[in-house]
Amino acid sequence: MSVREITCILVSWRDEDDLPDAIESLARARGLLVGGGPELSLVLVENGGSRLDPSAIRAHWPDAAVLRNPENLGFGPAANRAASVAAGDVLLFLNPDTRAEGEPFSPIARAFETNPDVVAVAPRLIEMDGAETDAGARPLAAPGREDQWTFQLRHLPRLGDDARELLLIDHLWPNNPWRRRSRYAESARRQPFSVEQAAAAALAVRAGVFRRLGGFDERYVPAWYEDVDLCDRLRREGTILFLPGACFRHRGGAAASRLGYARFLPVLYRNALRYRRDRYGALARLAYRALLSAGMVLRLGALPLRPDVPRSRVEAARAYLAVLSLALGLSRPDRKSQITNHKSHG
Repeated sequence: MSVREITCILVSWRDEDDLPDAIESLARARGLLVGGGPELSLVLVENGGSRLDPSAIRAHWPDAAVLRNPENLGFGPAANRAASVAAGDVLLFLNPDTRAEGEPFSPIARAFETNPDVVAVAPRLIEMDGAETDAGARPLAAPGREDQWTFQLRHLPRLGDDARELLLIDHLWPNNPWRRRSRYAESARRQPFSVEQAAAAALAVRAGVFRRLGGFDERYVPAWYEDVDLCDRLRREGTILFLPGACFRHRGGAAASRLGYARFLPVLYRNALRYRRDRYGALARLAYRALLSAGMVLRLGALPLRPDVPRSRVEAARAYLAVLSLALGLSRPDRKSQITNHKSHG
């Protein structure tokens, strides 16, 4: 089926420094389209608390549709609202900290047109400075310091993967063979191939399939794990295709750093628990909670011994204690405060 139009969707929450450059890069890429390529449209959602100047947006994209939410509803609800008014038969979800590299739209359209079973396309993510590699033997970066090559592609969560990550095996041995398998590290990144999960920092989805599935699950607020959940549902409909011929630069990590670790980590694991509650059996759910508890105890014990930490030890301890309380069922983050106080987009 021919791809008539691609609608780019960006959700903004206090992204004033990033968003104009993101839109400018998309407009520049649109200018590289040759005849016969897809039409392009843009829907932007200001998810509360924004100081964006609409004239700056329309200077780069005059016919952009700008939607405003009075408060931060979370990424999933905002993206769903944008999708509901999008005209494109393909929806391209993008983070504000992405930049189009070259002209990625024609390759995305061709991938859908020539592969009827493809329901989603993941353009290749590279570093913001343009650094990339094709080497399948490249070591994986350690958790917390992941580059785009390590970060973008992975298998859907399984209990064995949970155990490796939570019990610090992946931290002590980042390039272990099981983690390499889960991150498609042996796959040649210059060739398209199907994946179970790709980061939604840049993800194109057939609009009809997205709407039929109900879009992003709005229980995953303010963000994190909504893309994992969507990919799991998408792959039951068809193929998620990694497409190296379309490329975006991506910075990543902005949401967690702006939130502060003590607020980010409990939200991440609350949504991780929700995902596993929906998909794991009873014994696996219990095992995951036990692993999560053990993992936080291990982190608390190791914290005074670590020679360098990416954040203050006090903040890290608060984060681990909050997640431990969640794992033991002693607390539940307040949904309303999460939505209004947290960034909408990871």
